[in-house]
Amino acid sequence: MSEDLEGRTLGKYELRERIGRGGMAEVYKAYHAALDRYVAIKVLHPFLGDDPEFKERFEREARNVAQLRHPNIVQVHDFDFDPQHALYYMVMEYIDGTTLRTRLAQLEARGERLSPTEAIYIVRCVADALAYAHSRGVVHRDIKPANVMIDADGRVVLTDFGIARIISGPHMTASGSMVGTPTYMSPEQGLGQSGDHRSDIYSLGILLYQLVTGMAPFDADTPIAIVLKHVNEPLPRPSSLNPEIPEGLERILYKALAKAPEERYQSVEEMIAHLDDLQAAAQMPVPLSRLSASFPVSRASRKEASISGYSTGHLAAWPRQPEQSRGCLVWLVLVLIVLAAAASGILVGFSGVLPVYFPLIPDLSIRLTATPTTSISITGTPISIHTDITTIPNSEATRPAQNSTTLAGLPGELPPRQTANPACVYDYQIVSQIPENGTSYPELTSLTLRLRLRNSGNCPIDNAQLVFIDGYQLQGPNYYPFDRRLDPGQEIGVELQLRTPAYDMHTPTVYSTWAIFTPDGVQIGPDLTLEFELFPTQGSKHHIVFRIG
Repeated sequence: MSEDLEGRTLGKYELRERIGRGGMAEVYKAYHAALDRYVAIKVLHPFLGDDPEFKERFEREARNVAQLRHPNIVQVHDFDFDPQHALYYMVMEYIDGTTLRTRLAQLEARGERLSPTEAIYIVRCVADALAYAHSRGVVHRDIKPANVMIDADGRVVLTDFGIARIISGPHMTASGSMVGTPTYMSPEQGLGQSGDHRSDIYSLGILLYQLVTGMAPFDADTPIAIVLKHVNEPLPRPSSLNPEIPEGLERILYKALAKAPEERYQSVEEMIAHLDDLQAAAQMPVPLSRLSASFPVSRASRKEASISGYSTGHLAAWPRQPEQSRGCLVWLVLVLIVLAAAASGILVGFSGVLPVYFPLIPDLSIRLTATPTTSISITGTPISIHTDITTIPNSEATRPAQNSTTLAGLPGELPPRQTANPACVYDYQIVSQIPENGTSYPELTSLTLRLRLRNSGNCPIDNAQLVFIDGYQLQGPNYYPFDRRLDPGQEIGVELQLRTPAYDMHTPTVYSTWAIFTPDGVQIGPDLTLEFELFPTQGSKHHIVFRIG
């Protein structure tokens, strides 16, 4: 969406501040004068309206979501179409808080992670929300940290119900489109199926895995590679990444993350029961598919498993051995398919199993700014409510060492958001940037981003890090450490080695969001968001245009 709506009016609502943006929507803090209250308005990008079935789907899904009433689900107040701007929008409660994604980035900046108790508390709240929604026939389809918020009182709120269905209808799913985020997507969704409530259980399991280990289980350089890992590779043993994980919690992860939906929990309520009783969970058999992937079992045990569906007798002590990859034949077949597609001058889309085609190398337009403008790309927008719904690869190639930490407060309580010294104002300014506006790049090529940043606050900045927090990581690092103290007015150079994204006809805008954190987890200034506008081309010269506001 190239037009910034800040200061304008949609229906009865005055848009005060843009607080989030993604590939499919932007979120504004808005004011309703008659009711004297603030709300959050999610404005969907205009190109979605080109779908002839979009209006009917938008109204149906928005109406279904508006009927949900649960303390752990964001409340939808209204939805409408603004003819003046030709925009569809949803009006939701305004949550004064932060996303779980930002909270995890703060912990990562300090080399820490949540304790198992805190992770269970958060996942338990999300599970309560899902159980309520599933009982009313509503499936989320895009569970991820960016869609989980924590308000100032520690309330955990799940956002963006119905958005996945609104932006991608049944006809798109049938044609092989992916609905969801690859890092958190179930194997059946990655294969182009619409999925059901058990797909949400899988995504919730991925979220729990990330909270207790500090990283998502499957990572790769491209979305389709992540999807293939979900489908083919065994789950990396959680306790090998965090020995503090209780056995019961580890078995919950294996159960929730079974490749086959019928081997997972068949309802969220079943998973909640085990989250509330880890001792009972520790007695639970591991799914058969998990055993065949990495657990050495005798022929007798396999026979027992083939009869009962699970094998329990040989699991008194879990062998700690390296994971083994499987599915080589599937990989070989898929590689041959991709090579055949490339030879014919087409590129196979990563959506579903494969059947979407587009030009081999498209145009991209990259724009960067540090403050909101009418045409921006590194965009200064504090995260305070349901933000991006774009695809998130979330690479973990250079993740720093993690140390478990227990946050202040009673068990199950969340601390207030980290704040800086009240006497300090932490901020930064982009002094210069290379490449300059108008520099051209093809897709899937190296891009070296050099920024000159100035400490524009009134306090020194010690040991800060520029941390990747959301969107496409573009093969960049998880974080970039500042190598020295930065006094007010002083400048420092930042260099990121990135790779431009591939064209995807279903995602015309791609974002890579970064933020600067102090060692205490205090964010300095606004998010730094790289925006990539993707354009297909037919000629031999295919490029992206780089801009900074």
